[in-house]
Amino acid sequence: MTTYKTDLKASVAETTFRDASLIGFEASGATVLFGKSALRLPVAISDNPGGRVSIHDMSENQPTLTGVYVVDLQVVKEMLTRTGEASYKAELASQDGQTLFEGTGNLEMINPEVGHSRIVFRGKYKEGAPTVLGLEAEAPAAWERISVVWSGIAW
Repeated sequence: MTTYKTDLKASVAETTFRDASLIGFEASGATVLFGKSALRLPVAISDNPGGRVSIHDMSENQPTLTGVYVVDLQVVKEMLTRTGEASYKAELASQDGQTLFEGTGNLEMINPEVGHSRIVFRGKYKEGAPTVLGLEAEAPAAWERISVVWSGIAW
């Protein structure tokens, strides 16, 4: 017997998962994020709702959630924005939106036939970094993002 109101169930589902991303579990994997072990869950490259385009095909100035990391039981969102032909901005943010890292870098194609590329983002840890990840705020930082299959798999 159902003991909840159907309207409440529908309302919660619609608001909680309204902006849900399509996670590509098959391409997930262990990585290191700023010296800490992490699990990376990529947002799937897909035309389906919640999917995204490859970083190679992103429109300029449109922030895109490309993946989620789990670090020390904390969720860290990876947002990339294409700022030019081969230039990108990265923001890593906590689940509640605190910016942990911001940086910029240029895409380097290693093997275009399989979408193998690299971006080294140079920037700084931000105010939320000490609280969420135990990193020194405002310290210079670099983050290397290597991807294959046109950003479907990154490490």
